Amino acid sequence: MFGVSLVAPAQAREPAGKSSVAGKSQVKAKTASKTGRSSSGTSGKKKGKVAKGKTARIRVAPGETFEFHRPGSLDVKIVEPNKKGATGLGTAAAAQSHADTAELLNTYGFPIASIRSADHLPEAIQARWDRTGVPLSSLSLLIKEAGGPVILAINPTTPRNPASVMKTLTTWSALNRLGGSFTWNTRAYIDRRARFDVSQAMRTPLYIKGGGDPALNYEGLREMIRAIQAKGLRHLSDVVVDRSLFAPIFTDPGEFDGSPERPYNANPDAMMVNLGAIMLNFKPDRQAGNWTVSFEPDIQNPPVTGHLGLTSGACSKSRTGSELTDMIESEEGRSLHLKGNLSSACGAFSFYRLVGSQSYMFSSIFERLWTAEGGTISGVIRDGLVPDRAVMLETRRSPPLGQVIQTINKYSNNVMAKTLLLTLGEQLYGAPATFEKGSQAVLDTLKKQGVNIGGYTVVNGSGLSRGGRITAGGQAQMLDSIWSSALRDTFIDSLSVTGVDGTMRRRLTDQAVRGRGHFKTGTLGNASALSGFVTAANGKTYILVSLVNDAAALNTKSFVDAIVQWLIAQ
Repeated sequence: MFGVSLVAPAQAREPAGKSSVAGKSQVKAKTASKTGRSSSGTSGKKKGKVAKGKTARIRVAPGETFEFHRPGSLDVKIVEPNKKGATGLGTAAAAQSHADTAELLNTYGFPIASIRSADHLPEAIQARWDRTGVPLSSLSLLIKEAGGPVILAINPTTPRNPASVMKTLTTWSALNRLGGSFTWNTRAYIDRRARFDVSQAMRTPLYIKGGGDPALNYEGLREMIRAIQAKGLRHLSDVVVDRSLFAPIFTDPGEFDGSPERPYNANPDAMMVNLGAIMLNFKPDRQAGNWTVSFEPDIQNPPVTGHLGLTSGACSKSRTGSELTDMIESEEGRSLHLKGNLSSACGAFSFYRLVGSQSYMFSSIFERLWTAEGGTISGVIRDGLVPDRAVMLETRRSPPLGQVIQTINKYSNNVMAKTLLLTLGEQLYGAPATFEKGSQAVLDTLKKQGVNIGGYTVVNGSGLSRGGRITAGGQAQMLDSIWSSALRDTFIDSLSVTGVDGTMRRRLTDQAVRGRGHFKTGTLGNASALSGFVTAANGKTYILVSLVNDAAALNTKSFVDAIVQWLIAQ
């Protein structure tokens, strides 16, 4: 391994507005291996060889080709620096033209340089970074033209926790391998010997086979139930739910952050409805002196205890209302507990919470909907398997994958992302689906696309993990692969748009930048990330990847937003 410094010789630099046609030769460089042997296998020093640990300076005219011994021929863009004090992409590129590029050429296959000092950043951006109080060693940043050269790179090979940016790996891998029109199917079966009598009753079970649909909601299940009843079946004995497509996921919902009642901590399941969550609607009741609560779906006797006291004065409720609920254990089991007091000035509000397992939620919702549509269930709803002798009665098809990933990426839905990872693993490597199969499917997919996955760890596909790791360089490679794909528009449409929708709705709302960025955001207590595409005023599209892992990571959002504004202004 040796360093390469790329320099544009004075005589080769072209005046503004003119192009250079001189110097068509290529420069080739090869290095000795760590054992001191040449590439042909002979040992000893030879003229022209670069000594281990030394730096070779190679002069390359603008527009020429620099051919490295691995991975192959690479186009190098060399930009003449702007005048002193100016900022811009040209300045950023020139600032790193003398940096050590050999390691990154080998790692990612495009001309890239590792900036090791904040002094190399454009001055306007550097000032923003200095105010964050975060050391540069905590930042990985990569900016490049989509399908073109790298503009700026800081610590691009360092593995970091990407938080919810991990969802882009899951959604892109699934889109690439399964296609945008892929759908999930939830199916109802009956025994082939089953008969409906004149009263529309059936003595053998109704079987429901979960297909892992992450988008199945209350209304979707209602439509499926209506279709079944329209075929002459209204009165059931037992209902058997087959969730065997996925291996059981028995993680503690409170393990990640101690909030087992929050919807993002729900376990994925092959037979899941409403993502396993229930909506609680609150209204102030001044006569009774408390808050009334209703549930949607309106299931019978959900395990909810406690109440909210009604007070006067200013409203102090947080955006999520996390301080108003927790989960408690009792002899009857785990239940959602309402607590505290809240001013009537807050007015009516709602939030989602978990009140039970996926099995409990599906059984409660199915029973509520079946009876609401005029049916009865005389037996029990239980888990089991669809027998070989069963025949299909009805199918509920999900929206296409291309539409589902919009919810996952724009609104950073963790449970849907986990479910998609399981689906990908099952589709590629067979049932039952596991996180291990899904993680391997993602890594295999990226590797086939030429992405360097060194240092990568995919835990559950959502980013809701302390152990997930990617690199800024590898992420930029993936985005470049997306840019050249026929599925590019489908994927980019799934990303949040600056100042318009999703998790970027309240960021970069100025008219000059609104709508010009498509990003996936990522936020954990010690991680802040942004990854996506920027359309600049000059008509070019740039890839931006920013990963920050630090106790003060959340302080860097204004810095990253300044980077986006800087790119758009080019």
